[in-house]
Parts: sequence; structure tokens; C-alpha cells
Amino acid sequence: MIKSFFSYYKNLPISIKQIVLAALFVSLFFTLKGYTNHLINQYNYPFSWVLTSLKLIITYLLWAILTPLAYFLTQTIQGYVKFNIIKVFKFLLGCILLSLVHQLITSRLDDIINYINSGYLKTFFGRNSMVVLVIGSFSSFIELLVIIAVFLAFDYQKKFIKNQKALISAQLNALRMQLHPHFLFNTLHSIASMIDIDTKKAQKMLTKLGALLRSMLEYDAEQMVTVQDELNFIKDYLDLEQVRYQDRVTINYSVSQEVMPLKIPNMIFQPLVENAVKYGIIPTVDNGEIIIIIKQEHSQALQEDALIMQISNTYNPSNNHIKPVGTGVGLVNIKKRLQKFYQNRFLFESDFVTPELYQAKIVLPIIK
Repeated sequence: MIKSFFSYYKNLPISIKQIVLAALFVSLFFTLKGYTNHLINQYNYPFSWVLTSLKLIITYLLWAILTPLAYFLTQTIQGYVKFNIIKVFKFLLGCILLSLVHQLITSRLDDIINYINSGYLKTFFGRNSMVVLVIGSFSSFIELLVIIAVFLAFDYQKKFIKNQKALISAQLNALRMQLHPHFLFNTLHSIASMIDIDTKKAQKMLTKLGALLRSMLEYDAEQMVTVQDELNFIKDYLDLEQVRYQDRVTINYSVSQEVMPLKIPNMIFQPLVENAVKYGIIPTVDNGEIIIIIKQEHSQALQEDALIMQISNTYNPSNNHIKPVGTGVGLVNIKKRLQKFYQNRFLFESDFVTPELYQAKIVLPIIK
């Protein structure tokens, strides 16, 4: 029974602790307001802090207890597309009845407090009690409308955030679906060109491609993966390329162990590795090199500790007929995805350090 009662408070857009704290804060505010009013008017009787604050605390804590009913009324007016006089009437009637209930309980508790304090108990159906009930119910009605307005604001805020997250997730998935065919097209093109040259190597590449596709399917539903997962995928991809270019490329890794559990967007670094192979290694006659550095250090750009992901590759400047780095789908995709994930809290640079060395660098906030 008790669990069932408290379950109603779990569905509120604001936690019951926050509601109680808000009720106590409002009680304190009106207590100070009453004291200020007492000083200004210079009443000839002493101000009772205990009596005034106790009455106000009861008034607003009672609203905290009645919040499930207030939230029920809030839900009855949500999602109106057209004006409906019957629904509006039911809503107003519910507000009036709840305000009367609130004022009835509050006035009775006030009478009990006054009786304890002075020994005088008002007649419940007396003229003064009825006047207090009517005026007090109007005040309770206004307070209830304020509570409903707050609930509406929190509900719409949560729905807005939820819709924004769903929209961003859909956009990210669209970008990633765009990336997968691009990656597969390039890899299959490499295998196709190898079939007539070396059948065994082509078969080995197909086997490794199958392993890569399995990895892609395993992590396809994940927007964020660990650096360890991304690095494993990159190594599998480079192993695939080394089957084809093993005499022409050296790959060096410098990866700090502390960054392995950090979270990054899925397949955010792979397009840079693919570009390094496509524009750095393929045009090279021999002695091509790829250097991958992943570490954690303080970033001046972000003004905090950041994850640094950097890749450098040798470049043959004599191959001017080769399409310049950075004009493909990969780099554009990276920028769009980083913008969706981090807004402006990231750094992405890609340029030639020397005519023979190209470098791309991503700086991201730390996410564990």
C-alpha cells in the first residue's frame, strides 16, 4: 500500500525532494514577507515566528503531498490540438475541487494550531470560517495554477530534449550509414585490383574484410565506443591494407594505456587512417610510413585535459595528379559528426607539416 502510494511521486517531472525543498523555500520567503509587513505597519502585538512559519510550512508542504493530483490535472490539458470546452471545463472543475480540498485541510490544521496556541477553536461552519474558506480557496487556486504551469514547463523541456536527442541520433546514424558504403567501396576496390595480381592475397584480404564487417556489426548500434575498440578496428583495417602494400608501408603506434577506456564516437578515426593509406601510401613507391599517436594531455584550445588522436603519413609530392587529401566523404563526415557530438568543444586539424608529411589531428574532451 505504501509502495503504491509513493509510486505516484516517481512519475512527477520534478523529484519529491526538490518539491519539498521548494515548498520550504517559499514558506521561508512568505514568512520573511510577513515579518517585513509587520514592521512596516508597526502592529501593536509581537510577531510570532513559530506560528507564522508553521502555518505557511503546512500550507506549502500540503501542496507537496498533493502534487500527484496536480500533475494528473496537468496531464489532462497536455497535447490539446483544438480548443475543447468540455475538457477545459473538466480541468477547471478539477482545479477548483483540489483547491477546496487543499484549503479545507489547511484551514482545519490552522484552527488546531490556533487552538493549541490560544485555547480557542473556531466553529467549522461559522461565518468567519466560510469567508476564510472562500478567500483561501481562491489563493489555493492561483497556487495550483502556478504548480501546473511549472509541471508543464518541465514536461515540455524534457520532451524537447528527448526529441533533440532523437534527432541528433538519427542524423548521426545517417552520417554513419553514409560512411560505411564509402569504406566498403574503397576496400572492395582494393580487393578487386588484387585478384588478378595475387589471388592468395585477395583471398586473405576477403577473410580480413569479413572480420572487419563482423566488428562493424557488433558496434553498429553504439554511438560511442572505447578508444580500445576503435584502435582494434583500425589495426584490423591496416592489417588488411598491409596484405596489399606490405613492402611499401611501415606502421608505428604510440598509444597511451590510460586512454584505452575513454569514449569516442564510433569510427571517428578510421577515415583518417583510410586517407593516410589512400593518399599517402598508394602513391608511394617504397618506404611509406604511417604514425598513429593517441594520448591524453592538457589542451590550450579546450582549456582542459583532452584526448589527442593524431595520424601522420608520408606523402610523395611528385604525384600531383593524385586527388588532394581532404576532399572526400571521410573528412567532411568527421567534422559533421564531431559537431553533433561536441558542438564547439573539439579541435580538428588536417594539413601538410612539410611537403612530404601530412598530419591530421583530433582533440576531444575526456569522456570516461
